Amino acid sequence: MTGIPASVKRLIGPLTLCHRWPQKDFHHADEPEKVLLLQNVDLFSRITLEQLSYLAAIAQEITVLRGRKIYREGDAPDGLYIIVYGSVLMRRLEKEIDRVMPNETFGVWALFDDEPRLTTAEAAEESRLLFVSREDFYDVLADHVEIVAGLFKHLVQRLRKIAAVVEA
Repeated sequence: MTGIPASVKRLIGPLTLCHRWPQKDFHHADEPEKVLLLQNVDLFSRITLEQLSYLAAIAQEITVLRGRKIYREGDAPDGLYIIVYGSVLMRRLEKEIDRVMPNETFGVWALFDDEPRLTTAEAAEESRLLFVSREDFYDVLADHVEIVAGLFKHLVQRLRKIAAVVEA
């Protein structure tokens, strides 16, 4: 496993490393808590608890302050983000195209595609995220290939829904 990628270091910066969460009783999640968080994410709905534990082990927690750019359109893909608390605006060509909420993901294609990011992600409010770096993800997959089957089943299901809407 690697350290924190440069893009995440740039994102979290010195202010967010010591910034307190908006929830009074918040503490950093341990691995079992991360598994429970990941279990509620639609993308991981077809992955077993054991498989989720491998992903939880590599998921890094970060706090993002309101207005902070998480990544920009054209950036190199570095990993996947999961919203635990807060929300993130997705923009393409400066136009808002989506608002991602708790238990949702963004940056998913970065795990599978080498092309630059198509959108800009900006924190709409103070947010807590889990970040799974692409490099760490591939390290886990090297030992646990079965995770890919669960992810692909979900992604194919998602594409079928999109196709059905387009055909209608």
